[in-house]
Amino acid sequence: MQTAEGALTEVHDMLNRMYELSEQSANGTFEDATDRTQLQKEVTQLKDEINRIADSANFNGIKLLDGSMSSAGKATAAGDLEFAATKAVTGSSTSGAFVDAAADMTAGKTVSYTVSWKDEAGTEHSKTVDLTMSDDQTKLVAADGTEYDLKARKPTKTELGQAFLAELKKDSTLNASFDISLNTDALTFTSKTAGASGATITALGMKSSDTTAFTDTQLAAGKIDGTKTKVGLDSMQVVDFSGVGVVDGSKAVTAEDAAKNIFEIDGHKFLFAQNGSTAENLKDVGSDVTVITLAADTYSGQNDGANVAATINRVTGMDLKYNKVENQDAGIAQYDITYSGEKKLSTTGDDNSLVLQIGDTSDSWNQLKVSIEDCHTTALGIDALDIGNQVGAGAALDTIKNAINYVSDVRGTLGATQNRLDHTINNLSVMEENIQDAESTIRDTDVADEMMAYTKNNILIQSAQAMLAQANQVPQGVLQLLQ
Repeated sequence: MQTAEGALTEVHDMLNRMYELSEQSANGTFEDATDRTQLQKEVTQLKDEINRIADSANFNGIKLLDGSMSSAGKATAAGDLEFAATKAVTGSSTSGAFVDAAADMTAGKTVSYTVSWKDEAGTEHSKTVDLTMSDDQTKLVAADGTEYDLKARKPTKTELGQAFLAELKKDSTLNASFDISLNTDALTFTSKTAGASGATITALGMKSSDTTAFTDTQLAAGKIDGTKTKVGLDSMQVVDFSGVGVVDGSKAVTAEDAAKNIFEIDGHKFLFAQNGSTAENLKDVGSDVTVITLAADTYSGQNDGANVAATINRVTGMDLKYNKVENQDAGIAQYDITYSGEKKLSTTGDDNSLVLQIGDTSDSWNQLKVSIEDCHTTALGIDALDIGNQVGAGAALDTIKNAINYVSDVRGTLGATQNRLDHTINNLSVMEENIQDAESTIRDTDVADEMMAYTKNNILIQSAQAMLAQANQVPQGVLQLLQ
């Protein structure tokens, strides 16, 4: 933990430096082509160094910051649950990508971005941002007249995202529920309150004239991908089944392999199998598990949503439906499977925490699990950080703050664990001292002295018994004389 803490100290310092550079770049006295470009060069180097530290930090060969020691919990949600067959939800957030068609804007053309959400009280809200290309095609103009400069006659995804981000941040109601940041070509919305009553994004998408983008995700605070579960779900939750895992039904499936990939809905167990399956190959899975056979090319782009829904519906009380969503960026036909009702879904991923033995037995209370989350720039949300222009630099400030808070949380967890270990060590030291004292007392016993004391006590006991016997004989003698 001290090794990880030392590495994270440097990561923290670099994030603080990146924040300082972003503040400088956000200053209106700087020029993009010269000043801000040089500042971005240092930011790029700092990001590379953070990734290098995350990849290389280790203790005795055990990687510490690459996410391999992250823990996985069990998460449940009730209400309307949405299952995304293959699309992963990144981090504790949801994101909506921008389509390439938006970059083909001509003079006077307008592109819109709409976000609908519910606050913690359940009140529905909606915000639409309209950006129009100026006549000279050098600016994007917002509805209130705010202008966003373009480097070329067509906006890049980053420029478009920076403009949308700046406009959305003007909405105080939206920002009260979500932290909004820009990641390459997508806006990321992270719920400020993770939990069953937290705010949720219910609709997210962008439209450019006659071109409509897909709805990327329907969120909320947390994700389930089978390996890094974040507890804290809302009534609307996207779950990535691909992380849960799929067994190969063409060969014998062991009970151990099946257990790693089973997921549950309201206590009913399900298992994904691929490449066909036979009763013989699945005999060790368990009679209480419903096997869902997926098409052979499910994970290469042809999602088997109808089959998944139909199979789960065979279980009493289950009622699922699905709809197809086109993903223009990835070229994948994605199916969202929606389950409505008061049932619960739960899935448990692998727990990769490091187990420390802190007691003298194998019981769970004598073991301590240490987990450290992934600290790559992707996990920190700064992998696409760009301060090469003033708008991007302004948006980067919040992004870096979130990254600093992320690292602070990781360091806080390590610090709390280390403090606990200090108390554990102190307690074990006291126990060791007492055991050694007892062992020393036994080992240093003088056998001769103890035998002499034993013999003395034995003689006294025998003498007392003899005197008592004689005393008992006196009344007997008197009685005999009287007779």
